[in-house]
Amino acid sequence: MITLDVNLSYLIKNYGISTKRINQAGLSTIDDFMEAEAVQGNKEAASFDDDVFKDPAAILELFKLTSPKNRFLILKNMKTRELQYIMQFLGEDVLFQSLKFISQEKLMKMVSQMPKEKLATVVFNSFSVEDFLKITQEKEINKFFQSPKLDKNKIIKSVEGLDQNKLQGMMELMTGQPCAHCDSREVQAQLMALDDRKFQRTLQAFNPETKSALIMNLVDDNPDYLLEFSTNAMMRPLEQLEKPDFLQTLAVLEPEDFLGMVQEMPENLMPLVATQIDPEIFAQLLCTNFKDILKEISL
Repeated sequence: MITLDVNLSYLIKNYGISTKRINQAGLSTIDDFMEAEAVQGNKEAASFDDDVFKDPAAILELFKLTSPKNRFLILKNMKTRELQYIMQFLGEDVLFQSLKFISQEKLMKMVSQMPKEKLATVVFNSFSVEDFLKITQEKEINKFFQSPKLDKNKIIKSVEGLDQNKLQGMMELMTGQPCAHCDSREVQAQLMALDDRKFQRTLQAFNPETKSALIMNLVDDNPDYLLEFSTNAMMRPLEQLEKPDFLQTLAVLEPEDFLGMVQEMPENLMPLVATQIDPEIFAQLLCTNFKDILKEISL
């Protein structure tokens, strides 16, 4: 039995039931009470089921669903899968704000399991490529260059625009000779002459600043190349954030992403979050899917 503050005046007004009769009812559900009224000859009460349990407006009024407390007491009696169903009808803002009830560790795990495209959206909405690369471990940068999806010619083209110090360093590493005035074309020619194996080894031998500069030029022309970073590399910047900042990075996701996360929150918090549902929508859902719960509500 679910005990909440119901609108008894609704029964008095619509079904001719006296206050005295209600007070004499004792512990009873509204459904049982109205059935007993019908047996005793109350013709209006005989249609109670159709009048109320099939009418969202009547449910809204009788059970005072505009009251957050009443909504909570009903929701508290639902099973986890039922609450998860209810949550899809919450507003986007409610879903997003509810993420604060989930531990950062659990949120991190869920984010790490997202498709790489979504993960990249989260990371690079909050971090510039330059900042991301400063945080990224060199082994992850080397792994990036090993991706078979990277075009060797585009990597070589990314040499264009590098500053003189980087060009000199690259040339000296490849030739073993100082190069005071070499330009990007000379460096590109040296790279082009390498077979694929030596090309990979040479890329990895460049200093981290040079490799980062090459990557920035690469992704400037083709942002999809960022997806060649591993999930671990993409998660590293997020792992350094405090929870409020981390939550803010998730704001770029879609409502269905928030819903999937919120549905994994601790079970004891689900009714509290679901209470924020619009009362009229809640009445419609109760009418359509949860009549059994309505029949458990006490007088």
